[in-house]
Amino acid sequence: MADGEGRRAAARLRPATPADAVALAAVHHDAREQAMPWLPRLHPRAETRAWFTDVVLPSQVVTVAEEDSRVVALSAVHEGWLEQLYVAPGAQGRGLGSALLDAARRASPAGLRLHVFARNARARAFYERSGFVLVGTSDGSTTEEGEPDATYAWSPG
Repeated sequence: MADGEGRRAAARLRPATPADAVALAAVHHDAREQAMPWLPRLHPRAETRAWFTDVVLPSQVVTVAEEDSRVVALSAVHEGWLEQLYVAPGAQGRGLGSALLDAARRASPAGLRLHVFARNARARAFYERSGFVLVGTSDGSTTEEGEPDATYAWSPG
């Protein structure tokens, strides 16, 4: 998105609403497929949309980044855990992940933890650059996808 002089328009962060469920599911699916093509596809978009509608939106602090009135990224925080952070493939590399991570920190000022798939090297590097430290790993027996994961933590100060 560029203005008449070729500059990028700034994304706007805002709280998600139930009307965003379709867009949230699309960003979630597209970002996972692009970043982690090795993950099994366990849920169709309709199930993911219902999960956002019935579970995520009512119980978590969900923030979206939108450009030109279109949701292009999301974060979700619940009880000190960053449950979701996804940026649509066409919107990556523009600082949206960092902006949403900052919003997640504000939603959980005492600290934040997250799980990331162990082989998602790009995400792991992003979190490490952002001040998160590795605090544990698993063999994948506790993930729906059967993929080993890593747990990271961030503490303020």
